[in-house]
Amino acid sequence: MSLAEEMGEEPAAAPRRSIGEPLYRAFIAEQDRWRLWSAVFFATGCGSYFGMVEEPPVWLGAVLTLGALGLGIVLRSRLPWVALALFACAWTAAGFWSAVTGTRLVDAPMLLRPVQGEVIGRVLAVEPDGRGGGRLLIIPTAIDRLTAGALPARVRITVRQGPVPRPGDGVRLRASLSPPSLPVVPGGHDFARSAFFQGLGGIGFAYARPEIVPTPPPSEIFQTIREAVERLRLDLDAVIRAAAPGEGGAVLSAMVTGLRGAIGDQTETAMRDSGLAHLISISGLHMTMVAGLIFGAVRLVMAFLPRVSDRWPGRKIAALAALLGAAAYLAVGGFAVPTQRAFVMTGLGLLAILTDRPVLSLPLVASSAIVVLVLQPAALIGPSFQMSFAAVVALIALYESPTVRRLAGLDAGTTRGLPMRAAAWVFGLLATSMIAGAATAPYAAYAFGRASGYGLVSNLVAVPVTGFWIMPVALTGSLLSLVSESAAGICFAFAARGMELVIATATTVAGWPGAVVPVAGFSVTALLLMTFGGLWLVIWRRAWRWAGLAAIALGLVLAARPALPDLFLSGDGRSIALRGFDGALYAMTPERDRFVLDQWAEKLGTLAIRDMAEVAHCDGDDLCRLERAGLRIAITRGRSRLAEACAAAELVVAGADPRRDVAHPGRPDGCATITLVERTGRGFGGGAVTIRLDEARPVMEGVVGPRGDRPWTR
Repeated sequence: MSLAEEMGEEPAAAPRRSIGEPLYRAFIAEQDRWRLWSAVFFATGCGSYFGMVEEPPVWLGAVLTLGALGLGIVLRSRLPWVALALFACAWTAAGFWSAVTGTRLVDAPMLLRPVQGEVIGRVLAVEPDGRGGGRLLIIPTAIDRLTAGALPARVRITVRQGPVPRPGDGVRLRASLSPPSLPVVPGGHDFARSAFFQGLGGIGFAYARPEIVPTPPPSEIFQTIREAVERLRLDLDAVIRAAAPGEGGAVLSAMVTGLRGAIGDQTETAMRDSGLAHLISISGLHMTMVAGLIFGAVRLVMAFLPRVSDRWPGRKIAALAALLGAAAYLAVGGFAVPTQRAFVMTGLGLLAILTDRPVLSLPLVASSAIVVLVLQPAALIGPSFQMSFAAVVALIALYESPTVRRLAGLDAGTTRGLPMRAAAWVFGLLATSMIAGAATAPYAAYAFGRASGYGLVSNLVAVPVTGFWIMPVALTGSLLSLVSESAAGICFAFAARGMELVIATATTVAGWPGAVVPVAGFSVTALLLMTFGGLWLVIWRRAWRWAGLAAIALGLVLAARPALPDLFLSGDGRSIALRGFDGALYAMTPERDRFVLDQWAEKLGTLAIRDMAEVAHCDGDDLCRLERAGLRIAITRGRSRLAEACAAAELVVAGADPRRDVAHPGRPDGCATITLVERTGRGFGGGAVTIRLDEARPVMEGVVGPRGDRPWTR
């Protein structure tokens, strides 16, 4: 007897006349969709771990998971509703347990303060910059003034002078290393957390070219394999860029090898602003294309070999070949986190073919999500995971509709002429682009503070060119590179022509008015509401699914009315800015620290960064005064004019004196301020601080407090 039957699926066994009876019957009728929520609960538990401010004990997740599961099994026949709730709790606890365990497995020392001196280590990977330098991923064996126990697992050092070492080389170089940076705005991207889950404990640059030194061979077989693969990537990158030395070759190499260092800033900006940035990084689109091309090629070859196809299952052989090809693409792509996730999703689809199961189904996507989160729990809080699964789930739900399948010509037995097939293909392309764009838009806006106004147009051109021109030719070139570099170079040069067309499309679309739509930073609550509403809409099939639109609408309302800061102070105290009444960002020194200012402007949903003197009374470049929300405000850089600022202001924002890092002992004489913000953070841990000028009192928020005491914050 199923759980649904025990809960009263038979109307005669448990007649109900309550107001909730329609909901009850709808819930019971959709029992085949219950299992899809297991992935949602698992992700919820995983996300709850990252939302904590203190690190939980390892045993907590295990106890909660096994306890809820065991109690649910005991109560399954007596209290089925309670058992169902306990099973949901067990899935949630399992996600929490997986995140805790995954964090412990990657835990490694990180730099606590900047270090300058000699670094000795073994090069694991190299990303050339196309100008003779590059970025080295090094496993350090010695760093000046650090003990062996304090050595990071990996450091990334930028080398501006060649020749660049190869993976497997031992190097000695003088470098400046710093810990991965804090967020530059509360609620912003946590660079230190991302680096922690990559095993990256320090980032810096070399003062001079590195010296190649002898180094003992690695003790782990996986490191040996990784170094060999990294050398193969570099060789393939060299072949591609020799055949196509321009921007087309650089972007093509990024698509094939995952090495993006040679892409110019203008090209990368155009690809991002036109909505084509997903073509640069190896993602699910590329992995699916490669697997699909191999699958189709093997099926075509077997069609010309009837004796073989009659004796062997051609579809399964093609799926196995595609799986091996996808694994090779994963290796050539450098085992990057998005590439690993794409491989898991594609691999499970191919395994479904091998086991005679549906390839495109929501249960398969749910299983893929759980597998990815078990392997990479931190992927949940990254935009790549969110956007990929949002697009896939939305597209599968779209093509579950009989109406859409009929219009797209996907129903079996449908016979149509060439014009109708062409129209169905165009409809499918438009519907796919529109639905995928709508599904990923909230996550792109939340993560990047912008949306592409013409992403549909650019993708309608770029995706077919990529699928029918660039990827087949590039795959052929990659295979030919194993036997003939000259033949491979011809293929790569031809593929680069197609990539130049994509870049031209990106440049044209990015130049149109309204190509970039800034979006002010909204709360995670709004994003979660939109996510829950979207899942409710696509998982259920009956009429009550449309209730998900209410949650989406509420999320959109909250996103449209974010609580934005009025004043910004960077973690080092050298950058100060305020939000103007027109929504633009006004900085005290707009020509400096553009990275920080761009992040602040992104938070405000604006592209305009202007001089603070336009909206405040500034005396030089180190003291500005203004009135806002009934307060007299003074903004000063350094402490030389701090007493002057305090004399006539109620709120003082004081930046750091770059010549010293000493906390002010207290308010200076004569300072009648109600609030004083300095580099020391006054309880904000020295990180960036924002101030919202509420009518009642200023509301301050720092980046350090919300991050809590976690492995990546120590």
